[in-house]
Amino acid sequence: MRRVNRDTNVVVIGAGTAGMEAACTAAEVGCHTWLLEAKNHVGGLASEISRLPEKKRIADFPQFMKNRIASLDNLMLQIGKRADVASVSALRPHLIVNATGSTPLLPPIEGLRENIDVENGKIFSITGMIDNLAKFTDIKGKRIAVVGAGAVGLDVIEYFTARGAQAVLIEMQDAAGRDLDIITKNAMLTMLDEHQVEQHMNTQLMAVAADHFQVKNTQQTFDIPFDYGFVCLGMRANRTGLDEIERWANANNVKIMNIGDSVMARRIIDGVREGRNVLDALEDMGALGSREAQRIPFLTY
Repeated sequence: MRRVNRDTNVVVIGAGTAGMEAACTAAEVGCHTWLLEAKNHVGGLASEISRLPEKKRIADFPQFMKNRIASLDNLMLQIGKRADVASVSALRPHLIVNATGSTPLLPPIEGLRENIDVENGKIFSITGMIDNLAKFTDIKGKRIAVVGAGAVGLDVIEYFTARGAQAVLIEMQDAAGRDLDIITKNAMLTMLDEHQVEQHMNTQLMAVAADHFQVKNTQQTFDIPFDYGFVCLGMRANRTGLDEIERWANANNVKIMNIGDSVMARRIIDGVREGRNVLDALEDMGALGSREAQRIPFLTY
């Protein structure tokens, strides 16, 4: 394995799957590595989504990464610590990796911000839903409405229909699951059919009220009432604090890279691949030793 050829300090901001991969990769080649996480747990959105019973197998990967972190003496994990210029600069990094993930996308729709994820409210984002799972223990026969038929919205539909809820799906495009791989898409479309989910394609969310969505299709504007509503319009990159840290890094000749969902919300594998690319950054800095040639034995018969 290649090793760094000089003392190299790496600070990774965000302990989701992309950040954990970057931190482990840096530590495994000999860097003094710090992994800073603002929340009190690691794993990011992967760990949060895996709290849904239908998605519990996703937890295996964050757990694998936790075990990998625990095996590295030169990797220091600090949870409950929000990174800023002061805390990062104090570690004297040669390389900073930003991996702060993503947050739910909330477009400027009338009533949305006033009603979503509020105390005693009925409307939730995906993170709000997961944080309030205990609230949804008795949902048989309840009417739930989900805006957004991408991966997240379909996960919400799957969770509630499996527990006896009546579901309505609202999607601006002409079909559900357009961002899914073919196998997952077919499974989700089958789920929609089996649970007789009421579907409104080519339908746009116009306004949000406490107990109904106002939507518009090509023919009319109408209301969709619900017991619980969920707005799943995708995720957006979380760049909180990055601009200030970038300015400090550039002023002090410190290399900085942004990876994973904090660039653009994508799949777990995309962020992990970019986390592994910390090796390329170390190589560009001249901090990574050359590859050792491996002797290939001759075959004898």
